[in-house]
Amino acid sequence: MSLSRVIFLGPKGTYSHQAALQQFGTEENIEYIPTQSIPQCFDELKRNKDIAYSVVPLENSTNGQVVFSYDLLRDKMLQEDANKVGKRVIPDLKVVGEQYVSITHCLLTSASIESLDQLTQYRNIKIYSHPQVWGQVTNFINDLKAKCPDVKFETIDTSSTSGAVVIAKEEESKLCPDDKDTLNLAIASETAAHLNKVNIIQHSINDRLGNTTRFLVLQRQADKQPPLQDESMQVSLLTFTTEQDEPGSLVDVLNILKDHSVNMCSIHSRPYNDPKSPRKWQYVFFAEYTLDKTKTDVDIFYNQIAEKCLQWCLWGTFSRNERYYQ
Repeated sequence: MSLSRVIFLGPKGTYSHQAALQQFGTEENIEYIPTQSIPQCFDELKRNKDIAYSVVPLENSTNGQVVFSYDLLRDKMLQEDANKVGKRVIPDLKVVGEQYVSITHCLLTSASIESLDQLTQYRNIKIYSHPQVWGQVTNFINDLKAKCPDVKFETIDTSSTSGAVVIAKEEESKLCPDDKDTLNLAIASETAAHLNKVNIIQHSINDRLGNTTRFLVLQRQADKQPPLQDESMQVSLLTFTTEQDEPGSLVDVLNILKDHSVNMCSIHSRPYNDPKSPRKWQYVFFAEYTLDKTKTDVDIFYNQIAEKCLQWCLWGTFSRNERYYQ
């Protein structure tokens, strides 16, 4: 059995790692390789033929869009050297799957601390985590500050939640064991705690339980590996631009979906600045939808889409993951 290499936003122990494990499992023929950034997840898959798949975060049920991923999809459609057939952009990569990961944050430390009450003995507490986490634990952080009024808290951004654990652990190791002046904490997953052998002070500190992040599974467009599909509902991801000042230009595109009885699951937009245009505010739209090929003539549908768009890109059609309904 051939080896399949899967890259994800690292280091190991991140929620991206968990998404990759959910998709591909723990078979011996699967090798998981962490990357340092979301752009690298795109670029490495495109460049390195030894990589089979890439797993990237797309959106969170609490914080919304992961803008890095949306903007990379946007930029790849708009780049001047993009492969085009008429108005259609044929991307180098395609979406072949999705995963949903329940985000359960924990307060972690490598120090000998087992409860929140012990935090009051410190003067300065540094908490490390990914920037998106802060909006998901606002109430917990505020309550913590209220319980420790004499403690100065500092929140420090890191490139990943798992990386936050590594940094906090390294910083804590530099301190004297009896030092009660400074304490280094991290907010990350239970998986990251186990991988890095640190203590969980408090489990499930999310302001809203049930917080979930959605991930896309990417593959090179030209690859002929078996699709990651089953008999479940098929979802398509389309990006497109319209005439900037043409009244009803967006509605015209959406009406095509309505006329063909296509069910739109979501629509988002991201701004872009065309250097060739004097206008600063222009938008790329992201639409996801399901269509019944027994009821919709796909060729006619996309021909009509092309007529109403300045340019458009079909990123792929993939199976709706069962966790979407949970």
